[in-house]
Amino acid sequence: MKKKLLTLGLLCSMFLNVEAQDASTTENAKAQEDKLARLMSEREQLVLEYQYLNQQNNSFWGNKSKKDLLKIVDTLKEIIRKDSELIAAVKEASIKKIAATTVETQRTGKQTVVDQRQINDRIEGLQSQISTLQSQIKKRERTIKDLEVQLNEANEKRYGKDKVITVLAIVSAILLLYAIMLQVRLNNAKNKVKKKKV
Repeated sequence: MKKKLLTLGLLCSMFLNVEAQDASTTENAKAQEDKLARLMSEREQLVLEYQYLNQQNNSFWGNKSKKDLLKIVDTLKEIIRKDSELIAAVKEASIKKIAATTVETQRTGKQTVVDQRQINDRIEGLQSQISTLQSQIKKRERTIKDLEVQLNEANEKRYGKDKVITVLAIVSAILLLYAIMLQVRLNNAKNKVKKKKV
């Protein structure tokens, strides 16, 4: 009973922990997506600014002035910096995703190990129950065989007594018939003697 309660408590705590981690993972993923979207938007603005500055021809000769070229260079530097930030953000997101996947894999592996242990424990319990039941069946079979032997012995004794009783009854009937026949002969002999005397 205690093991069941302990297992139930562990499962509940793991479930709550998983839900909390899922919620924080979802929030982190959303924040990461927002950051990437913001960086992409800023980069697009810088590209538009670069295109605008690249079209400007403010010099006396109709070419780009030194000021225009410096603005273009600064804009390109900003674009490169945004690209670096984007690359770093993508790396961070991929590292977090890999870490989350690794954690999930490890959690799944641990859960698999726990499940395997529980299954093995249940199998061992069932095997011990099977061996106990088999030993009880063997004991019952031995008891049944002993009772069958006793029954056969009792039947043999009873049939032996029945045979003796039957033989004695037959002998008694024969003796009774013999006695009756002797009595009849004796009576006949007495009657003959009486008739001769009369």
